[in-house]
Formats: sequence, structure tokens, C-alpha cells
Amino acid sequence: MTDESRLAFQANKSARIIRNLCELYGLSLQEATDVYYQSDTSELIEEGVADLQCRSDKYLASVIWEEHLES
Repeated sequence: MTDESRLAFQANKSARIIRNLCELYGLSLQEATDVYYQSDTSELIEEGVADLQCRSDKYLASVIWEEHLES
């Protein structure tokens, strides 16, 4: 996988997770984006931690939401 395709994959993954945060928890796009980028999990996703890349977007949204509630 080239660097360019890896970055595109990660950007699409992030966008889908943010969309799931909106749908699952009734957040606005701005709120969901803030929750996503303030999470430790988003950093791991951006770093390309392989097991997270394989998880569903909905599952990752729920993990990020739980992380948000605990902070």
C-alpha cells in the first residue's frame, strides 16, 4: 500500500466513524468531529494500528463514545 492510498484509507475510515457518531448518538457533525479527534483511539487509528483498522466503524464509534463519556 502506498503512502497516498494509506492516507486515503485512514481519512475514509475517520469520516465513516464520525458519521456513525452522529447517527448513533445524535451529535452534530462538529460535535462528532470534536469527540473523534479528542480521543486516544483516533490517534491509534491515525497511526495505523492494524487491529483497529479491521474493526467495524460502528464498533469504533462506540469505543470512542465510551472513551468520551469517561473523560
